[in-house]
Amino acid sequence: MKLASFMRGVAVSAAAVSLLFGSVTAAHAAPLPATTPVSDTTVDESVPTPAPVTSLSINKIATQVAPVNGSTTVKPAVSAAGWVTVTSKVMTVKQGNKTVVKNKTKAKLKAGTYSVKTTVKYKTYTMEEGQRVYSSSKSTRETQKLVVRNAVAVKSIAGKKVPYNGKATIKPNVSAAQGVKVISKTLTVKLGNKTVAKNKKSASLKAGKYKVTTTVKYRLPSSTATRTATKTQWLTIKSGKKPTSVAGYGNSCPSGYPIKGNASSMIYHVPGGGFYNRTNPEECFASQGAAINAGYRPSKR
Repeated sequence: MKLASFMRGVAVSAAAVSLLFGSVTAAHAAPLPATTPVSDTTVDESVPTPAPVTSLSINKIATQVAPVNGSTTVKPAVSAAGWVTVTSKVMTVKQGNKTVVKNKTKAKLKAGTYSVKTTVKYKTYTMEEGQRVYSSSKSTRETQKLVVRNAVAVKSIAGKKVPYNGKATIKPNVSAAQGVKVISKTLTVKLGNKTVAKNKKSASLKAGKYKVTTTVKYRLPSSTATRTATKTQWLTIKSGKKPTSVAGYGNSCPSGYPIKGNASSMIYHVPGGGFYNRTNPEECFASQGAAINAGYRPSKR
């Protein structure tokens, strides 16, 4: 009896173990989840990388500004894009028939007008297997007219003519190139050894011959440094012709016009005459001839 019970227990355990191992085997035998198939298409690495748009141009050099009595540095203006390498860019500059520089990378130029020839050497290339393959050397050139302007032009002040005993007002005659900032412009004026005006914006001058110095302080474009330019000249102020008569005032005539004229009687009086001191002149003459020409007759006394 005990043996039978033992054998039944062994049978139950064997069935359980069989069931367990059967489940594990079934789990391992389950199909794998679906995956994306790998393409068997191969990449053709022999196809070259598409080249970008390649360009090279020589641009015009813009009008330049030079300090007064100085020079400005000019360089070639070249732009390149794409698969191109610039190997050299040089300038040959002429002023008239004179060659200022020849095949130089830059030039220092004073104010003036120039002919500038820019020559550029370059190579283009393609990409093959990640490497640059260059063409043979090529070149291109352009010629242009280039103007270099003075930063400021200090010009002569023109001579003037003034009425007799009158004055003329003069001011600095200065022009500046575009972009130049004029800080100040003043005059210093001498008549012989006498200084009539010193560092003034203007001067009021009688007839005479003057030594005039114009001083300009300025700054070049994109510069904080203040520069100075000066010009010295001789300036003549001419007087108008002395009038033969002037208006009288009170009982007197101005210096240089001693003849008193009485307009109501059209009689003129000379110094020392009987009625000279009593006459209040409406008009005064420089001479008796001037009074006679004006229609006056002499006083009998």
